[in-house]
Amino acid sequence: MNLKIWYPYIGFLGLLVLIFLANSNSAEKKFDVVCNMEVNQGWGIHSNHKGDHYYFCNERCKEAFEAQPDKFLETVCLICEGSLKDKKSYSATYLEKEYQFCSTGHRSQFKEDPAQYFMHSMWGIPSEFYYASIAIVLVVSFGLFDLLSRRNQVLSLELAQKQNGFPLNRLDLFSYPKVKAALRSRFFRFSLQLFFVLIFAIVIIAGIFGNQNPALNIAPILTWTIWWGLLPVVIIFAGKIWCYVCPWDAASGWIEKLSFWKKSSDGLSLNKKWPRIIRNISLATLLFIGLTWVELGFGVTMKPRITAYLAISMLLLALVSALLFDRKSFCRYGCLVGRVSGLYAMFSGTEIRSRCADTCLSCKTKECVKGSETAYGCPTFLYPGKLDSNTYCIQCMECVQACPHDNLTMNLRPLGADLEHEGKPRSDEAYLALLMLSITGFHGLTMTPVWAELVAWIQDGTNLGNILAFSSGMLVILLAPIVIYALLVYISKYFGTQNQLKSLSYTDYFVRYAYALLPIALFYHIAHNLEHLLMEGPKVIALMSDPMGWNWNLFGTATWSIPPLISLDKLWLAQIFLVLVGHVYSLWIAQKTSIRIFGSPRAAFKSQLPMLVGMILFSVFSLWLLKQPMEMRTSAM
Repeated sequence: MNLKIWYPYIGFLGLLVLIFLANSNSAEKKFDVVCNMEVNQGWGIHSNHKGDHYYFCNERCKEAFEAQPDKFLETVCLICEGSLKDKKSYSATYLEKEYQFCSTGHRSQFKEDPAQYFMHSMWGIPSEFYYASIAIVLVVSFGLFDLLSRRNQVLSLELAQKQNGFPLNRLDLFSYPKVKAALRSRFFRFSLQLFFVLIFAIVIIAGIFGNQNPALNIAPILTWTIWWGLLPVVIIFAGKIWCYVCPWDAASGWIEKLSFWKKSSDGLSLNKKWPRIIRNISLATLLFIGLTWVELGFGVTMKPRITAYLAISMLLLALVSALLFDRKSFCRYGCLVGRVSGLYAMFSGTEIRSRCADTCLSCKTKECVKGSETAYGCPTFLYPGKLDSNTYCIQCMECVQACPHDNLTMNLRPLGADLEHEGKPRSDEAYLALLMLSITGFHGLTMTPVWAELVAWIQDGTNLGNILAFSSGMLVILLAPIVIYALLVYISKYFGTQNQLKSLSYTDYFVRYAYALLPIALFYHIAHNLEHLLMEGPKVIALMSDPMGWNWNLFGTATWSIPPLISLDKLWLAQIFLVLVGHVYSLWIAQKTSIRIFGSPRAAFKSQLPMLVGMILFSVFSLWLLKQPMEMRTSAM
């Protein structure tokens, strides 16, 4: 077995150990009086003023406090931040603490939605870290580019070595009997699905009937911080495991099949064909854009009831599709979570594949497609015997259970394996890949002061309302990377096809190179989510005991107050590291792509130069976003 399979997993374990050690000296939680961030006394960043100790998230906040301590300690109106010294004030209580206001109007404004006034600004990476990171990006870019160019003969058009049809750089997880038994068990999957269906039900019940203060309701943090934040991390190491346990698919399948885990020959579905005009991922792409617009434009992450309604909407989409269309058409074409995770899963370290291609070729019955007495055929219309990409596989294990030759298995593999080889590039996937790059950047931008200034500038210049100004800005931000990419592809094609006998189409360039940007999007996505997961995520432990915000204490954790799991300086280093990892992987995949397109090392080298510039721009933009102060969305908890 090739040991490089284990390198990313060892690195991930090392990151977990680093986080544990960073928090091992934890002490009582405090609040930074400068940025209002929750901090840990154990970080050791503190200052003494008039006999009192004040703790800070980093040295910059400490320096700001020491320069003007009275500015941060005097009582101010929570709405306008005006000083209340020697002035009449009006008080209101929130989360058992009293706050002061300069007028009854401001007090009433506060009471309408108190949680929104407790967002804290978290420092982005310091300027010295930012510029050093750009230098590293440039050195790595041109150094790696030169190295890969020198090894063109080795890299060009190679497939993974195989022995008896099975890749050598794979670890067959079914070689472990307990793993094989569990993943081949229909009841095992049902048990996991039931667990997530119950969590899904808690989100809906708490969101609709619980306290609508997001600080007291488990629905927002469980959905937007824990699940949505962890999803890309899980995809890297476990592929589309979310599809395996998906509560929307589980509930709709149980209703349609009138069965929980046993195969049923009967069902309620009309088994119609999915409309040919949308037999692609355009619907899922539109839903993804729509969710982003609703999530960020209407502040859904801070609204428990709307979070619950969105969850119900996904269930209804899955259920209606299951009742109307054959197999799992919605999973294949319409599910926005499945399609986003499907592209990210091309980078994943796991796969469902056949052990021996010859065995599949000689099989006459094709149970993996048609089904068997105990298992369904592939629900997403794939032929598992020739599966070469994770994009549409939902890891349901139906083909594994149906195969009479025990020829299908789950492998552990090197990261980026699907992107390394040619596969079957598609234009709809290419546009979704580019939009994922745009949207991940857009998510980060909306949490910075820059975005608020941009929306205000649009409103001043056009007299548009807030939502229209937001929508206009969103449209520009989403299209800008695609336009830049399209221009770079045109220049790349011009350089690469000079003096070439065979001219390739612009569309072919555009589609194939788009996949190389996926690692940049994926690793920035994780770097951004790391803030929420490690800074805000621990608050879910307290909310587990009181999910509805009704002063329960089911597990004895309701009064727990867990500080952030990592100090800010270590978080910056982790974020920079993740951006660099994504950048290196994108360079490597782009090099593979250029070799496949041109075959000629010289042409590939020239065509790569514009794309190299583009990848540097995208990675530097990711670092710039991380440099900005971020508004943490559930800091009211």
